Order: sequence, then structure tokens, then C-alpha cells
Amino acid sequence: MIRNLYIQNFVLIDRLNLEFEKGFSSFTGETGAGKSVMIDAISLLAAERASSSFVMKGKDKAIIEGTFDLSDDAHALEVLSEAGFETDGNATFTREISASGKSVARIEHRIVPLSLMRNVLMNQIDIHGQRDNAYLLNVSYHEHLLDEFLNNSAVLSQTKEAWSVYDRLKRERDEALSETYNENDLEFLTYQINEIREADLKEGEEEELAEKEKQYRSIRSSLEKLNAAFTIYDDEISGSFYELKRIVSSLDGEKAEAIAETVNDSYYSLSDAMEQLHDYLNAYDMSEEDINAIEERLFVIQRLKRKYGRTIEEVNLKAAEMEAQVEMITHRSEYLARKNKEVDKAFEKYLEKAQKLSAMRRKGSGKLDRLIAANLNELMLPNARFVTQIAAKAPGATGIDHVEFMISMNRGEELKPLSSTASGGELSRLMLGLKEIFTRLQGIKTVIFDEIDTGVSGPVATAIGRKMKSLSKDCQVFSVTHLAQVAACADHHYRVYKSDDQEHTRTFVKQMNENEFIDELALIASGEITPSSLAAAKELLERNRG
Repeated sequence: MIRNLYIQNFVLIDRLNLEFEKGFSSFTGETGAGKSVMIDAISLLAAERASSSFVMKGKDKAIIEGTFDLSDDAHALEVLSEAGFETDGNATFTREISASGKSVARIEHRIVPLSLMRNVLMNQIDIHGQRDNAYLLNVSYHEHLLDEFLNNSAVLSQTKEAWSVYDRLKRERDEALSETYNENDLEFLTYQINEIREADLKEGEEEELAEKEKQYRSIRSSLEKLNAAFTIYDDEISGSFYELKRIVSSLDGEKAEAIAETVNDSYYSLSDAMEQLHDYLNAYDMSEEDINAIEERLFVIQRLKRKYGRTIEEVNLKAAEMEAQVEMITHRSEYLARKNKEVDKAFEKYLEKAQKLSAMRRKGSGKLDRLIAANLNELMLPNARFVTQIAAKAPGATGIDHVEFMISMNRGEELKPLSSTASGGELSRLMLGLKEIFTRLQGIKTVIFDEIDTGVSGPVATAIGRKMKSLSKDCQVFSVTHLAQVAACADHHYRVYKSDDQEHTRTFVKQMNENEFIDELALIASGEITPSSLAAAKELLERNRG
């Protein structure tokens, strides 16, 4: 959700810094005051196209900066992390637009491609009227929306996995049918297989041999010193030290006994040390033939890796692939027959999952239709009919169904695709009714409505405001409105107004306290502030509060 919005030199906005909270925020003001300008600024943070016309006349550049709370947006946090950003959940996004029309995008003050900003914020902002074509009106997305509503993720995942197995086997079979081989191909494949199999490569063998070679070379570099130590001990120290121990041990007296014990301990300590040194050498006792064999084996491994794979595992897998090719060549009809059985069996498993998924969609779609019908009725569209139409389609990763949302806005009217429904006030209310259901499922954090209440009044306006209030329980809602009934349902209230001097016209936005908002409601509803209009405004606010 949006926490803060900073705008500078943007159209008629000189400088603006707004803090936002959760819930429903309304933006009111006179026609032409610039209420939609702020929506245009937010849309630029959602990576919409920039234009030099956004830059205030006489200024070098416009700046739009928004701080978002992304703490519960797993997708955004993952994309930021992959791009090398560290965040505590809050992140700042900036668009700079120069007077020449060039645009710069920044995340946390670091220049980034606009596509990265779009990807990070893809679940953050939904502006009604600008992005519906990529969301509710996009037919290819209806299947996903239905599955999200019905929580079909487990069976859908199984269907995708079964399709992947079937598709892979089918491609292998089709490749085998299309390929032709001659005797030279068979002879060369056989030579390569024999070359690998005769080497009898074992996983982990290369690392083990390399370590042995390293250890042997290390011990061999110290071999002369070790032999010199053994020679000195055997020829000069061992016998003399033993004789010294024997003589000292034969001395009488307490002092002599203590000295004898020390000499005795020293003799055996030195003997033990020399034994350990022998064991150290014997543990790596390899001849020149041994080291030559290791080097030769390592050379064979490296040669095969250069030809067939980066690791021993890949080399052995390559051999298995070539053996399958040889089998296919030498037993082509048998291979194809077996492959056909594997393909048919895989398709049967896929079809079982796809049919189960289809049954869940067909059974559950009525629940979605009824819920949307109830929403539309609350929005004063009692004659509207919403139907989730499911038809057969060619098998694919997501099943065997073509899902499309159909709508009829008037009694007796035929159902038409939602994507071809005419625009207008009824469509806006329809979209509001749909978004109360699908926004939560999509994880969208901020939904913005720009004067969708145009052309309505009375109970319809109240219904729209209350529906926005209901939607705000799941996400942050902004509404640019000219109706008191809608604004009265909001939790937070902003007034957009213009101020003129002799040279310039500027747009300002002010967050109103309750008394200021009551004055605003009275002005919107009656065009003037009087005791009676203020009383009516207070009553309207109380009626729609909570």
C-alpha cells in the first residue's frame, strides 16, 4: 500500500507531500480543480508511459516519489531481493520526467529499468479504467480468476505436472518419428558409448583422486627430511639413548631415581613420536607407479568431460541418452510402439486430472455467479446477470476448459462477453462489484477509482460508497468523487482545490479534519454552507460512518 506520495513540478502541482493510511480515502473538489492529476502521478509509479506534458511550464523536470509498504507482498520482496535490494518492507520509488520527455525510474534512489519497477509494483496498484484491460476484461485471465476463487491450486498443479510429463514424452516420440539415421550414425554412437562405458566413471571419483594426488605430492616433498630424521634416530640416537636410560636407571639414591624417571619418560616419548612419524608416512605410501596411474586416470576423466559433459554425472547421462538413440535405431518399430504406449498412458493420467479440475470449475462456478449477483444487486443493478461460461478447449497445461465471464446488464438482454460490454456508469458499478471479490484473491494492495460515480445519485451513490468501504477492508481504496454520499463513507478525506495569483494557477491537496469535511459535504451536496446543509451533512456522515 502507498504510505507517502511526493509530487513536484507536476502539471499544476508545485510541491505536494501526502501521508496515507489503510482504509478508504476520498478526494473531493470542484470540477477542474485537478483531482485526476494526482491519479496520473500515481499511475506513473505503476510504470505508465511518461510525457513531457506532465512537466510544469517553465520547469526542467517533474518528480513523483512514492513510499510503499511491501511487507505483505511476497512477489515484490522476492523481485527486490533478486535485484540486490535490501528492505525492511518499505521501499521508495521515483519517476523523474524531464521537459524534453526523457524519463528516469529509481528504486531506493538507484536507477533501474522501468520494467523492474513495473514488476515490483504489479500487485500494488489497480487504477480503475486504466488497467482493467489487463485484469478483469482480459479473457485469458478469467480461468485463473475462477481457479483462485475456488482454491483449485492443488488440482491445477497436478494437472500442469501431468501435462508436462505427457508433453515431454510426446515430443520425444515425435522427434523419433521425424529423425532418420544411417549406418555411420550408428557406428559413431556405438564408439562414443563404448568410450564412456569402458572408462567406468564413478561419481566422486575425480575429487577423490585429486585429493590423493595432492596428498602424495605434499608428503613426497618432505620425504628426504623424514628419511634423514629416521637415519639420525636409528644410527645415532636410538641405541645411545637406550644405553643412557639403562645406566641412569641403575644409579642408587632418591635424586638418581627422579632423574632416571625423567630420562625413562623422555626415551619412551621420543620412541612414540618416531612411531607416529612412521605411521604418518605409511598412510600415504604410494609408489611412482601409483601416482602415474592417478594422473593418467585424471587425464581420461578430463578428456571425457571435455567431449561429453561438465561433470561425471553429465557424461554418464550422455551415454544413457546415446544408448537410447542406438536402441531406437536398431529397434525402431519396438521403440516407437513402447513410446506410443508411454504417451497414451501419460495422456490418460493427464486427462484424469484435467477432468477432475473441469468438474470442480463447473460445479463451483455457480457459487461465484451467485456471489457476484448479490454484489451487483447491492449496487442497484438488480437486472444484471453474470455467468461464468465454461466451454471445451484443446488440452493444455491448465486443463481442457475455456473460461469466459459473460454479462447481461438488462432484463431480457442476451449474455455478452464481459470484455465487450459497453462503457458507462453501469460498467463502473459492475467492475466495482467484481473487484470486491477478485481484488482480495489477486493480492492487490491499492485500488483507485477515478469518478466512477459519474451520472448517478441518491441510493445508487450510497451503494457505491458503501461497496468501496467494504472493499477497503481488504485493501487501501482511493476514490476521486464529486458525490457527498460516496465521500461520506470514507475513513480519510482530502480536498483538492486551485489557487490563482496574477501569474499562475496551482493545485493543492489538503487532508481535512472532521469539521472541515462536514463543511465540504455541505458544499458538495447543496452548493452552499448553511445551518440546514451542515445539519444534513452531519446526518449523512453519521449514517455512513463505521
